Amino acid sequence: MKSRIKKLWKYLAAAVLGLLGFSSCGEDVLDLDILERPAMYGSPYADFKSLGTVKDEAGKPIEGIQVAVSQTWRNSDDSILWIEADTVYTDTKGSYLLDKNHVRLPGEVTIVFEDIDGTENGGEFNSAEVKPDVKKTSEGGKGWYQGLYEAQADVVLNKK
Repeated sequence: MKSRIKKLWKYLAAAVLGLLGFSSCGEDVLDLDILERPAMYGSPYADFKSLGTVKDEAGKPIEGIQVAVSQTWRNSDDSILWIEADTVYTDTKGSYLLDKNHVRLPGEVTIVFEDIDGTENGGEFNSAEVKPDVKKTSEGGKGWYQGLYEAQADVVLNKK
């Protein structure tokens, strides 16, 4: 009778520990090859750059244009899952650069160019929206790193 109760307690303890996530395995089921591979937790990531120039109709660079870069990730049913947005401004050469390291893989990129300073940059300009192609410009290394992705957009803004 005692051995039966001991056996019952053993099975009960194994079931409770199994439910709590504790388990054991013998040498015969241990994958020794896994010890040579690094443990990898997380998800794929990459570096991302959005760059380009903004000029007027005469080909002159426009300084101080607000450049809003947004990335959209969608579910399989095309509903929006996540949106990230960042804003930069053009320099004296009309160039802009958004440089982000260690971010999720790029989604659908939309860039909105908007003149927010009125006539200070040589006139008032109409806004523009561009959806550039995202190109992989360098390969990743080992692990989750997937490389560098770039979205380039050079635009010409018309005066109002």
